[in-house]
Amino acid sequence: MFNGSLKDINKSQWLEEYWQKAPCLFKNAFDDPPDFLSPDELAGFALQDEVESRLIIQNSQTSQWTIEHGPLEQSRFSSLTESHWTLLIQSIDSWLPESHELLNYFRFIPRWRFDDIMVSFATDLGGVGPHADNYDVFLIQGIGERRWRVGAKGDTSKGTTVIDGMSHLQDFTPIIDVVMQPGDMLYIPPDTPHWGISKGESIGYSVGYRSIQTHQLLSLLTEKLAETPHHQQFFADLYRKKENKSNFFEDQLVQWAQQQLIDLSSQPELLADLMSKQLSLSKLGEYQSTNITDIQQLKEDSQIQLQQGVGVNWLIFDQKVRLNVEGESFDFDPKYLETVKLLASFSPVSVKLFNFSPDLIDFPSALTNLVNRGYVNTIK
Repeated sequence: MFNGSLKDINKSQWLEEYWQKAPCLFKNAFDDPPDFLSPDELAGFALQDEVESRLIIQNSQTSQWTIEHGPLEQSRFSSLTESHWTLLIQSIDSWLPESHELLNYFRFIPRWRFDDIMVSFATDLGGVGPHADNYDVFLIQGIGERRWRVGAKGDTSKGTTVIDGMSHLQDFTPIIDVVMQPGDMLYIPPDTPHWGISKGESIGYSVGYRSIQTHQLLSLLTEKLAETPHHQQFFADLYRKKENKSNFFEDQLVQWAQQQLIDLSSQPELLADLMSKQLSLSKLGEYQSTNITDIQQLKEDSQIQLQQGVGVNWLIFDQKVRLNVEGESFDFDPKYLETVKLLASFSPVSVKLFNFSPDLIDFPSALTNLVNRGYVNTIK
């Protein structure tokens, strides 16, 4: 357990001891607990078509669970009991810019691992039941209290029960049993059982981190190969010299398929290009900027900063410094490496570091395009 502000924790030590290895409790992690939304405002999001929401109810008499997917009708809330239900709003970071403040606490984890921020409002004894996720998540207590029981990573062998589309663990042995208060936080690695129950009304924030899966990588490769002529090779059976009347499935076809996959795996540039672009996308797709800076408005003493809500990563690609933002690539000369790294970390950057001058003669075209797309904000 850690006690004290998240800002003061040795991040490298914590990553080595806990990241994807074991759950961890942080007492008083936030001096100012997040308080972005009221219960009524959360309910308002659940009425909207474009917002992913779920209402999870446990019958107080039978203990049976039900789940309802949004959008919900406003009258639905007036028909609910005073306890045993939870409202979940997914990807609140896409709808509420203020929530981006939470991400500033987690800069020690690359943005390309970030999935979304979920907000949950729970009535007394409300929760989603005992379960394990396949992603990393930080559970932050905003308002009220919740009792959390957390098992050891991998303690999921006692089986699951699918109830109305939800997978609930049948049993697990808690190694953490705590009542979370405002400002407290839990880290839960993948495949780790946990169960939170609200004590009175409460609001919690979940900052989730995704991993790319094999099927997603294969899907990306399929899309790329379909648009690249020299990758659209056909199987050829020049080896055929005998009849195959029994329709035996020949080993040569499997060997050909294996060789195609080996050839693709020997192209790290292709894999880097595909994955870096994909993992720079926000969960809900293309980022919609509401504050586009005019490149002509920049001055010699201007500072710029990436918009807080964008997905971003950078890499060295084709002897250029490539900055990926929301699935788009912006290639810079290697001399701007350190400056691009600053920009990619959401730090304020002086345009002078990009050789800015009013005539824009030496200003990188990549940065001009980045500004024109609305991915950066002028802060000075």
